[in-house]
Amino acid sequence: MDIKVFYGLVAVVLAFISSFIYIRDIFRGNTKPHTYTWLIWAIVTAIAFLGQVVSGGGPGAWATGASTLVTIFVFFLSFKYGTDNITTFDKVCLALALMAMLPWLLAESVLWSVILASAIDMIGFFPTMRKTWHAPTSESLSSMWVDSAKHTLSIVALRNYSMVNWLYPAMVLVTKVIIISEIVFLRYIRKKL
Repeated sequence: MDIKVFYGLVAVVLAFISSFIYIRDIFRGNTKPHTYTWLIWAIVTAIAFLGQVVSGGGPGAWATGASTLVTIFVFFLSFKYGTDNITTFDKVCLALALMAMLPWLLAESVLWSVILASAIDMIGFFPTMRKTWHAPTSESLSSMWVDSAKHTLSIVALRNYSMVNWLYPAMVLVTKVIIISEIVFLRYIRKKL
């Protein structure tokens, strides 16, 4: 078996494992997804997946495709099970993300589309980071770890290492590491208090 195909398949399996853990934690009441974040991610993950497919990402794009499906599902779950702590900051982030989509729609370049989609996705993380700062147990740490491994393998599985293909998963990996660090730090500090 081609090693890229193997890594791509493992990344897809990790995508579903991470999603299962996250969704399980939602139904247990341990995780409260932020509706604005998941709306932004649903749109942007689909854009990134299409960009990877068009630019020859190969097996490295499979995990992004699987994540697109799950992200849309979690977005719909967030209406019933998500946080009701929506602040003005969250509304500003949503407005910025939606406004940033206009240049993306006008861009006739796949590269600029992925760059803008990655920037929009980063804005989408801010409401979840804010929520996690105040409630570090409101996010699934184990899901974040598995998701980080998924993004690492999806980058390794790429057939073509163009910026169009690696930028989005690399950016998501960095933000996942930031959220993991935030959760671990805050849980440690609160245990000590």
